[in-house]
Amino acid sequence: MTTGLIAPRRRYFALLAAILIAAPLVVGLVAPDSPASVMKEGRRLAPAPGWPTSAARLTALPAAVDAWLKDHFGLRQALIRANKELTKPMLGSGSDGVLVGRDGRMFYLGEEAVRQSAGLVLRDERVAASVDLVAAMNAALGKRGVRFLVAPPPNGSTVYQEALPDWAQNHGRKTEYDLFLQGLAERGVRTVDLRPVMARARTEGPAYYRHDTHWTPRGALAAFNAVVEADGHPDWKLDPATALAPPSLKTGGDLARMLGVQDGVSETVEELKLTDGPKDLLTAKWWEDFSESSGRPGPTVMILGDSFTGAHFAPMLLQHAGRVVWLEHQHCGFDWGAIERFHPDEVWWMPAERFLVCGPGTRPVGFQG
Repeated sequence: MTTGLIAPRRRYFALLAAILIAAPLVVGLVAPDSPASVMKEGRRLAPAPGWPTSAARLTALPAAVDAWLKDHFGLRQALIRANKELTKPMLGSGSDGVLVGRDGRMFYLGEEAVRQSAGLVLRDERVAASVDLVAAMNAALGKRGVRFLVAPPPNGSTVYQEALPDWAQNHGRKTEYDLFLQGLAERGVRTVDLRPVMARARTEGPAYYRHDTHWTPRGALAAFNAVVEADGHPDWKLDPATALAPPSLKTGGDLARMLGVQDGVSETVEELKLTDGPKDLLTAKWWEDFSESSGRPGPTVMILGDSFTGAHFAPMLLQHAGRVVWLEHQHCGFDWGAIERFHPDEVWWMPAERFLVCGPGTRPVGFQG
């Protein structure tokens, strides 16, 4: 008699479980979260996987499909908040996407960032392939008379090592950042190592946010000054005393949002006084490629990067440059035709450390070098 009662209940539980599992997929198809909800996490939407045209792309297809599905299921923000509430009593050091350090500083675990900073992941062949591609880009631009410079923004976990648990600290291991810059130097490509620059900047104020993946305006300004000096424009350097506003309170951050605690954390930051001019959007998406002009004579500088440079570098550059063109690097798959379209005088290659290696088999669209 007891067995007869249990069997129907199991069917009901199975049906309920199936409904719960299917709900995010159904909502994602009918009323998906907006792209802005993913952008708040400090990431860009994973692109829809294309048809594999090579063995390398076929190998990468499962990961591409998985990344796309993770960004396109429904109820994303609601599930993040629910996960935070359910795991709060048990999970005191972050989540599978965020590591909370010893002093409460948050670090992004995605894209192997923490392990990369620690030297625990060293993809030698992919780094070498990326060096070959960037060196070929440098040679192609050199033939056009275009100056080229490489300056990758370091991971927050590279700059604030002491806030990490012991397993995530570097302890003298060689990293992909080391291999990348060394390989480019051997090929004659101009590079700027921003790691010591950030180490100096943090002695004067917060160089990276505590609850966000990005550097602060002070950190961005220090990087900018190092880049323009290495690029032969020392007169373009900006004084932090005049370029930065007085400290103010900032609530939340992309990593805090990933943990669902964005309303419960805050920190003091110095915002950049300089403001953007009107942007000419080069895509239909507000967070992607754009150009800005100062309205004055001056060189055109193209930056190939990510959100580290997308927010602050244009207003800093436009104090002297005539035009800034900012393009998402697309894991090395950006449109090379933009070089012909905008005729830049200089190109700065600035994807962040966690994006040092190009996507498997990925090359700039239309690049023949």
